[in-house]
Amino acid sequence: MIKQSLPPFRNRPQLQSKAAGLALTLMAMLLGVSVADSEVSPRVGARAPRLEDLWKEKLNANTVSIIAGSPKDTYLDITHDLAVVLNNEDLRILPIVGMGGAQNIRDVLYLRGVDMGITSTQMLRYFASTGELSSALDQQITYITRLYPEEMHVVAGPNVKSLQDLNGKKVNFSEVGSSTQITARDVFGLLSINVEEVNMDQEDALVAIKNGEIAATVDFSGKPAGIFAHVQASDNLHLVEVPYTHTLENIYLPGTLEQALYPNLIAAGQKVQTVAVDSVLITNNWGSGGDRYRRVEKFVEALFTHFPDLKKPPRHPKWREVDLGKELPGWQRFQVAQDWLQQAKFDEFRAMHQGANVQSESPADKQRMFREFLEWQHSEDKK
Repeated sequence: MIKQSLPPFRNRPQLQSKAAGLALTLMAMLLGVSVADSEVSPRVGARAPRLEDLWKEKLNANTVSIIAGSPKDTYLDITHDLAVVLNNEDLRILPIVGMGGAQNIRDVLYLRGVDMGITSTQMLRYFASTGELSSALDQQITYITRLYPEEMHVVAGPNVKSLQDLNGKKVNFSEVGSSTQITARDVFGLLSINVEEVNMDQEDALVAIKNGEIAATVDFSGKPAGIFAHVQASDNLHLVEVPYTHTLENIYLPGTLEQALYPNLIAAGQKVQTVAVDSVLITNNWGSGGDRYRRVEKFVEALFTHFPDLKKPPRHPKWREVDLGKELPGWQRFQVAQDWLQQAKFDEFRAMHQGANVQSESPADKQRMFREFLEWQHSEDKK
């Protein structure tokens, strides 16, 4: 029998180094990265990186988290749509069940691991005015885009015909500290309707109305609000009109709730007038060049590139009400989103003025055209 002898001991470090390099190459191939990207070059006697370490790096490098709402809230539906449409090998959206627009601002500011969140423009105004979260909230928070209107839903029993009928009665304003509570207080105050506020989740509130314990419940949510999807005709509940008075015009938007969306809460052939406030996607004012900034930048580029896909079925119908270019006065837009919109407007301006000659223009022509574009945009903003 021929015995195969081991290499001399002095050569073993070289073999170990080659083995480590081979292991690194195989693991890098598995994870879809190059050896250079892994920034690990095994030296003589060095140990190859563990497979679990490579996976950790890959999964965390391009994942962004968005704090949303409860499982029956439109915020979570919208965030799930973002994950379905935008997820790929280079970007992963991680939706997080949240506690509503008010808490989402707190979480974006101070909760570790939260990159973005959805709230309402009214909540931004509220916390900016109170100063309870930050003395300079408009400097710490930036917005990526305004989203869709959140309609005010007031569900009541058969004895309540109008909002005025709720004077002196128990009305649920949702959980303490929620955006619904804060906004409902504002609306009822502006309308001079004094109610006895109670605070519970919406499912408990619907049961309480049917049992005669409270008169109504209020919920701000993008229609159709999932929490009311299971209301039956036999529950004898209905949506109450919220008048769009002069006192509300400077803060709120007009809104309408349709019978097709709430067949057991609105009589056939009827609509219910209400008020609404825009939701908005926010992020921290991350310093440019940092890891958090880079990941949000990647998300913004994907959102603006694939936005048309979000407006198609079966995505939530609220996407069709989103205007990415809509401004939020008093707040700064995340710089990457601002640059993207600026470039899109410039491209449209060039195509409108040069048509087929866009491809052949010189650098000097581009600079001249950009100056003309800025002048044009300035004049448009004044209109």
